[in-house]
Amino acid sequence: MKRLSLLSLLVLAVLVLMLAGRSVQTDGNGWRGVNRDGKVEGFKAPAVWPGQLTRLWQQTVGLGDASPVLVNNKLYLHVKQDSSEVVICVDAASGEKIWQHVCNAAPEVTGGAASHPGPRSTPCVAGGKVFAVGAGGILTCLDAQTGKLIWKNDSYTEVPPFFVAVSPLIADNKCIVHLGGNEHGTVVAFDVNTGKECWKLPGEAATYSSPVWMPAFNMIVVQSATNLLGISSDQGELLWKTATPPETRFYNSSTPLLQGDRIVVAGQGSGTRSFQVKKEDGRLVVTENWKNPDLGVSFNTPVLKNGYLYGNEARFGSLFCLNAETGEKCWADTVKNNRFASLLDLGEVMISLPANGQLIVFKPDHRALNQIVRYKVADTEVYAHPVVDGDKIFVKDKEMLTCWQIK
Repeated sequence: MKRLSLLSLLVLAVLVLMLAGRSVQTDGNGWRGVNRDGKVEGFKAPAVWPGQLTRLWQQTVGLGDASPVLVNNKLYLHVKQDSSEVVICVDAASGEKIWQHVCNAAPEVTGGAASHPGPRSTPCVAGGKVFAVGAGGILTCLDAQTGKLIWKNDSYTEVPPFFVAVSPLIADNKCIVHLGGNEHGTVVAFDVNTGKECWKLPGEAATYSSPVWMPAFNMIVVQSATNLLGISSDQGELLWKTATPPETRFYNSSTPLLQGDRIVVAGQGSGTRSFQVKKEDGRLVVTENWKNPDLGVSFNTPVLKNGYLYGNEARFGSLFCLNAETGEKCWADTVKNNRFASLLDLGEVMISLPANGQLIVFKPDHRALNQIVRYKVADTEVYAHPVVDGDKIFVKDKEMLTCWQIK
């Protein structure tokens, strides 16, 4: 028998590994970064932080709370201009507009959300495409280079009380979103190339959280208005469900945070909870790992750093730290910020940007809040996450996009 060459053996080994089990691939950059965990790669903190940041440029881009997305030195934004919802692409170096696409007429935002008339769903840029969800639930797919329309879906017209805030997840060549409202909430997957529905899971009221991919079990985790769900990517099968109902005047606005085989949720008005997923007798079982009833969030998602959870607490946005293994409080600051806040892990330091426009830079330390500096980065309220690239910080406030430099 003829012996196989070393190259042939290597090829055979790769094929065996590929056939042994298909691993779903997530793609693109969008809500809270590539892995939806609030982590930023490649940042180097200055030896001495300046007294103030340098403004390199500022552009009026439009109304909205959606965060910018940076890909290949281009910033993509979803905003409201006049009476339309628009996706724009700008050059990150200069702020100059590269292209603009009018997606649809902007819906009339009413009720408690009327003061936020623009889109609040962060786009996802993946595979040369931009996926954007409007406040009324219209999903648009554009060519990232030209802004040309590839496909659009406007089938899901019901919206939650504060309109649509879910940010699309791209996984397994599908665009996965939770659309609809209280009565007709539906988790739905669209083919990224054609917009054709691949599957849908109806019956779960939509909220303001976004889906995440859990690689430990090859599944999608979705926070609905009242439940935490595990869903298969290929067929949209409901794998498990556990109740996470919000208390009065609270909403499930925080995105689930993954920690290996654990899922951390907050924002229900009942503190922070950790669940563990296990496989038993061929099925997945979810049990509560711990619960801290005293410290939770409202409209922000905690960040996991070196075994500790950092967040902005639910009432006043004060920073806090929990032990991610036990849920025990490490510290809780008393300075009031704003319960609408974003948090990013830059490696050596962390930053929090509450809606008051005061950027807080602090060292990750579970013993106490170790604040380095604060910067005023906006004149109007900020509800979008900042984007950090090298020594530059891009901030989208009510209507303006500003590029700040640390020097």
